[in-house]
Amino acid sequence: MRWRVILGTFVMAVTQAMAADPLSLRVITFNIRYAASGGTYEKPWSTRGPLVIDWVSKTTANATTARAVPVVGMQEVLRQQLLDIVAGLGSSWSYIGTGRDDGKEAGEYCPIFYQPSRVKLLSTTQKWLSKTPDVPSYWPGAGSRRYVLVAVFEDQTTDMRFIAANTHLDNASSQARSEGVKIVLSVIRDVQTQWGPDLPVTLSGDFNSEPRQDAYAGMVADGYLGDSYTLADQQTRFGPYETYTGFVPNDIPAVSSRIDFIWVGPNATATWNVTRYEVADNVANGVFMSDHRPVFGDITLKT
Repeated sequence: MRWRVILGTFVMAVTQAMAADPLSLRVITFNIRYAASGGTYEKPWSTRGPLVIDWVSKTTANATTARAVPVVGMQEVLRQQLLDIVAGLGSSWSYIGTGRDDGKEAGEYCPIFYQPSRVKLLSTTQKWLSKTPDVPSYWPGAGSRRYVLVAVFEDQTTDMRFIAANTHLDNASSQARSEGVKIVLSVIRDVQTQWGPDLPVTLSGDFNSEPRQDAYAGMVADGYLGDSYTLADQQTRFGPYETYTGFVPNDIPAVSSRIDFIWVGPNATATWNVTRYEVADNVANGVFMSDHRPVFGDITLKT
């Protein structure tokens, strides 16, 4: 009888400790490169895809903080690539997001992948970065249709809610990027107003903008979210600085840049601890997974 009491007390203590743990996330942003015909160093998706899936599977399983919830934002995902990733990750994963060209299956997706056993999806909002955000559309002068995807999740362990957003800004038009940032932040704020002004926020994406350039400067000037790179201590930053490399080996000179970001907030320094920031290698087994390096951050909500 006594051992049952001791065991019951232990289980209750563990349960209470888990419930008291702050919310921790491992957020990933990864432009996987659409399935193109390829080039000198660019292998077809049939070769790259399994490497992408393997990297995501391993990286989401090895967060710095135990029980950290994985949230994966991707860019440039065509329909067949999406189906391959869904099949490769397995039944424990799900996704939200549509094709950008018709709001269904056409064009590139900016999906968010998550695990329903870890988080409950409460809300999804998708808006195009244009003057008509409710329908698939372009900003004038933009090279492609672009959108922002905003989700509200509830952590199954802590019951804490948070917002996760993902986007891919235009590569052709500086104005489209600058105006796109305004729309992205406006949509996130609207969702936060609806679901709770204190909800923590993450935003992943390929911004096609380096620090101090148009879109990045707009994010900094707004001040709503903070760059996880700058929020991380130097000792907790890992990997190279640049996130875009092209399909170019290290021994060949190339233009590289930091254009892929994980933003957190609101009031970032008071809301989140960034315990790890890493730009991972985009070469596996001698093959470029993508022309972008994946970026991930481990973040824990301050209590």
